[in-house]
Amino acid sequence: MHIIIGALVVVGSFVVAMQYISMDFSGFLNIYSAILLSGVPLGLMILTYPFSTLRSALSGLAMALFHRPERSRELLTRKLLAFARETRRERGLAADRILQGVPEPVFQRLGRQVLQETNPEEIELDASIYGRRVIEPYQQAEKVLSSLGDFAPAMGMIGTVIGLIQLLANMRDFEKLGPGMAIALLTTFYGLILAHLFYLPLARMVATRGSQRSENINMVIEAMLKLARRRPLHEVQEVLGGTSSSTAAQAPDTRADQSRA
Repeated sequence: MHIIIGALVVVGSFVVAMQYISMDFSGFLNIYSAILLSGVPLGLMILTYPFSTLRSALSGLAMALFHRPERSRELLTRKLLAFARETRRERGLAADRILQGVPEPVFQRLGRQVLQETNPEEIELDASIYGRRVIEPYQQAEKVLSSLGDFAPAMGMIGTVIGLIQLLANMRDFEKLGPGMAIALLTTFYGLILAHLFYLPLARMVATRGSQRSENINMVIEAMLKLARRRPLHEVQEVLGGTSSSTAAQAPDTRADQSRA
């Protein structure tokens, strides 16, 4: 279904754009170029990717724009240490309250498995599945945006070729040679602008945010596995290395918890 819809969008964009092609240059705002460079790449994207992939990509883009993994790392570190202490003290209710206050779903799911004393091997297997599910939207968003970054310049060149064909077909009117060439080149200009100032920078931003989120998830997974295997709390703190000074200041309490455990 997505192939048919994508093809219709591509053909429709070409048809509509051709209604506005002109040899009269009136500045950098050109309706023909704008329709061609907005509609055709969109249609190609729909034609290339299933709707499920596009929905996942939109979700990943939204998370990359509104979720800052580098800001949540310190929160995760503090909550992990607090959760570890309450788990070692066998305060299940207090540990569960900590889980409810953390927005990271991998933290919540693995934490509940730790409280239920699930087998560490099973936790490790589930963790890999949870981690992939969380990171997948970022990967899909990066892939779709990178594709748009490829489509836009290509369509710009096609638009330029169409404009040149139109220009050569009217070579009898030499007064329109310069304006016609300018209009033909506008689509290439639009394509380069969209690709290198919009689509590709967004793709790089999504990739960076996805990488940061992946690092946070790996930190949570390693810490939870340490807890599930009943490792000393100082090993959990080592997994959370590079924490803030306020977190480091709590280290004596951690060692005290370990001696009591």
